[in-house]
Amino acid sequence: MNKIVTITEEEIKTWHLNMPDEMLEAISNRFKLLSEPMRLKILRALCEQERTVNEIVIEVNASQANISKHLALMLDNGVVKRRKDGLKCFYRISDESVIYSCYLSSKSVVDNLQERLCLVQNV
Repeated sequence: MNKIVTITEEEIKTWHLNMPDEMLEAISNRFKLLSEPMRLKILRALCEQERTVNEIVIEVNASQANISKHLALMLDNGVVKRRKDGLKCFYRISDESVIYSCYLSSKSVVDNLQERLCLVQNV
């Protein structure tokens, strides 16, 4: 992922102006999809390269049934793509915006925790 994404302040300030309720529902569903830690672990495993289900199982230390269930949901929601090669299924991230969302959220969490730690240390 060597793509540079630029978001202007104006885009951020006006993102909601023409957004119908149906779009807010779709955004809410995307956040629900990303609210499951196991799905975030799967995304982390897929960040660098496509992987088979078995490789993901080993990477995230979960059962194949559990991983397959999450991958099916992620596939249905357009977050991952699947490629079959013989008996193996390879998965990869199809929508890189979820990685940007995860990065922004994790950066915000870390920044917030550091700010809180500084406040506690100054007390």
